[in-house]
Amino acid sequence: VVQSSTKDIEVNEGDNILLSCFAQGLPPPQIQWMKADASPLPDGNIRAIGTVELAINDIRKQDRGIYKCLAINLVGYGDIWTLKVNVKFPPYIRCPYPMVGQAINFLVDIYVECYVHGYPPPRITWYKNDYGGQISDQMSIDVLRPIWNSYKYKIEATIPEPNICTDCILSRLTVINVLASDLGSYVINATTNDKPYRTALASVFIFETPDCQQFITHRNNIGCKRIRFTT
Repeated sequence: VVQSSTKDIEVNEGDNILLSCFAQGLPPPQIQWMKADASPLPDGNIRAIGTVELAINDIRKQDRGIYKCLAINLVGYGDIWTLKVNVKFPPYIRCPYPMVGQAINFLVDIYVECYVHGYPPPRITWYKNDYGGQISDQMSIDVLRPIWNSYKYKIEATIPEPNICTDCILSRLTVINVLASDLGSYVINATTNDKPYRTALASVFIFETPDCQQFITHRNNIGCKRIRFTT
């Protein structure tokens, strides 16, 4: 396989691309295309045989990955050329449990979780919606209170197992020692770091329950112990 073949590329979702693979040999080799993880090519086939160029129209994020070009002739397998295709796509957010409950005035925490998708990985920010209105666009974020790691909040980001998703970050917000003032709506915002800037928003709501919900607390929670206020 000669060096003029396509090298690693990064494209936008919806683009049309053409991957090229040129090989020399005697007898002249046949070109085969496949993905390194053996998943189907964009046309649904596992292999594309006999084509120097692999066309991908309206590329989707599912089409990203490592592509292999194999040069084969009667002598056997020759060179293998690999290239990585990254597909940039705007962020979107999925919160499995948009409403969670916890008792107040106990020494007990609560956490909410959302999966943030996007490539390149977007910037994630959490807000408390003290405003109370419906948040539907970027302009309205200005009325929200940003949340940072503190005595009251803990923000964590982890990479989920591949069987859950391969293009996302799990963002967890923990509210420590839940009080009445902590109830209400929280907003997660994901924004791309390069132009054109793209934004996604999602909301989760924390409501009061009569009993302590031990299962929804942070792993370091010390237990359901009622806070005794003194006057």
